Amino acid sequence: MQRLRVLLRSGADPDSALHYMVRLGERQPAALQRMVRAPATLQFLVTVFSYSRFLSEEVLEHPEWVESLPRAGDLHRVIPAEEYERRLTARLARIPEEESPAAELGSFRREQMLRILIRDVLAYGALSDITEELSNLADAVVEVTQARIRGILEKRYGEPRCEEGGAAELTVVALGKLGGRELNYSSDIDLMFVYSGNGETSGRETITNKEFFKKTGIQLTEWLSSYTEHGACYRVDLRLRPEGTLGEICISLEGARNYYRDRARDWELQMMIKARVCAGDRRLGRELLEFIEPLTYTSTLDFSKVESVSEARVRIHEKLAKRRGKTEFDVKLAEGGIRDIEFLVQCLQRLHGGREKWVRQGGTLLALFRLWDKKLLSEIEYGRLASAYRFFRNVEHRLQFLDDRQTHTLPEDTDELELLARRLPPAQLGSENTAARLQNEVDRHLNAVKEIYERVVHMQLPLHYTPENNDGVGRQPQFIPESQAMPDPNDPVSINLVRMLAQRAPVLGETLERSRSLQGRRAFEAFVEQALSRNPEWVEWMNEDRVLAGYAIDLFEHSPYLAELLNRNPELIKELRGVRE
Repeated sequence: MQRLRVLLRSGADPDSALHYMVRLGERQPAALQRMVRAPATLQFLVTVFSYSRFLSEEVLEHPEWVESLPRAGDLHRVIPAEEYERRLTARLARIPEEESPAAELGSFRREQMLRILIRDVLAYGALSDITEELSNLADAVVEVTQARIRGILEKRYGEPRCEEGGAAELTVVALGKLGGRELNYSSDIDLMFVYSGNGETSGRETITNKEFFKKTGIQLTEWLSSYTEHGACYRVDLRLRPEGTLGEICISLEGARNYYRDRARDWELQMMIKARVCAGDRRLGRELLEFIEPLTYTSTLDFSKVESVSEARVRIHEKLAKRRGKTEFDVKLAEGGIRDIEFLVQCLQRLHGGREKWVRQGGTLLALFRLWDKKLLSEIEYGRLASAYRFFRNVEHRLQFLDDRQTHTLPEDTDELELLARRLPPAQLGSENTAARLQNEVDRHLNAVKEIYERVVHMQLPLHYTPENNDGVGRQPQFIPESQAMPDPNDPVSINLVRMLAQRAPVLGETLERSRSLQGRRAFEAFVEQALSRNPEWVEWMNEDRVLAGYAIDLFEHSPYLAELLNRNPELIKELRGVRE
């Protein structure tokens, strides 16, 4: 009992752990006695009771889920999807085909999540291990479920056959977080169903391939989404398929190709960065993704792609502000949060993926590393973005595995916020795991991400290279010196402006640095940004004429009124040039 008292005192939520211990003793006294005598099992039990209410309720009914963990030896490894498939297939074999397996699917998911949660909380696996394993689990559930449905349908309708001969196949493409192998504890799973082609089944009661695979998709969605005593297994979201909610549940390979080639919107192509085959026929899925890949990645530095994503981000924040109260904070959708990091990464991937195939990677953390590896992010930027992403994802996980809710919102209640802080990994907050420290860390990471996002995306400038060669031929990137790409943070000239001018107007940048302009640099930066977007020739004038550049810099330095006037009407630079002439 001494060990139990120590574990309770040092736990994240002693009151919750004690509450569930008492309830377990009332319901399963023999199981509790066994676990109290087993040190490792007791630690696992206190961990679950301190971190997750919905899994604690499951343990009250199934204490063997915790008791079996030390014997299984699974806590120190990532279980691959294939192994989950074997385990789930064995469990479903006990259920007659005419019965819905929805409850068993939900139970299987929760049992595996209990193990993953313990690996997560006790630091047996890194964040990337946890999200990969959550994704492996979902892959296995989708694979086994679609195979079971196909078997049932084939008994009634026969095998689906293509018109040109051969069996017709189904591929299930994962999108979003599942596609990137970075699933949350309570994520929707975004799926797209694609089948080989037209034809019909070979049975006495024939139906078209389209109808056969449509039935498969509908039945899979129903089984996984049905709410049972173990909750729903997964919420399946099909809205990212071609044509969205207006499109077919399942589309042929030819139809999918035509859509992405001719009608897909830019954000739909960008979404395919994370696409991968998670179930069904792998060859069919690879054929589709290999067709879409060159459409997703541009071979030139097309800043309109970045602009469209940036506009989408602004719309998200506007909707969020209208929908939520001022006191609520969403770690996913807030400016500088998870979504912004993902947007930033995908923008850089779109811009450079045509030239650097190495950066074509669905997972955000690995993509960040590869962008840094190719010097498309500086070491400081990579470190700050990766740190913020890990921090916000850990916060998100602890919000979600408490009650198996898809939430990203920090609690407003101070006591709940204190509990959240105590549930975070020690590496995130250190020994000072308090609500105040949590809020400070949230603000620090948000500010770091916003600063990088605005510089890289909002300014529509990639890092470390110019858009074209000096002779104007082609669109081959050129690296610029690190001293220009990453100026001294103590330099009084804005880092944003120096980087931008180093790429577009080096002579103007040099003139600005020599002037040591202090007061007007922010306004001048805004002016140059507007000039570049509306008429780059205005910037070229200042780059080619040091005297004109000096006039403009002096104006922004010494006359706030004229600076504001010029910012509102950047075309007035023509008047200033007239004075020069």
